[in-house]
Amino acid sequence: MKSPHTSTEAHGHPSSATPRPESTRDVLDVLAGSIARTALREIQPEPLLQAQKVPAEPSRELLTEKMLADRWVCSVARLQRWRTVGEGPPYLKIVGKVLYRLKDIEAYEEASLVRKTF
Repeated sequence: MKSPHTSTEAHGHPSSATPRPESTRDVLDVLAGSIARTALREIQPEPLLQAQKVPAEPSRELLTEKMLADRWVCSVARLQRWRTVGEGPPYLKIVGKVLYRLKDIEAYEEASLVRKTF
């Protein structure tokens, strides 16, 4: 014998096997068709010329005294004092601006590396 709840579950909720009313299917069909037509109408942009990719942080071959002071966590005055007395890494003076070559800084750091002594 069939249960009196053929179109609803025991708690009064519509069964998932219950077909949708015709009007709901019509609305869904219209919406799906509209979405599909809209997607087809979207204009695809012309491919732009590819520019060379620039790294987020360009590698610096030259450092200012401020950049070196930040790197070494020291003051600019200390670097200036070292230059006055002939200490510290080699530097360039271009158009009145003091610049340090990265390769010289790295070499100076390597030479300053303290190894364990016995």
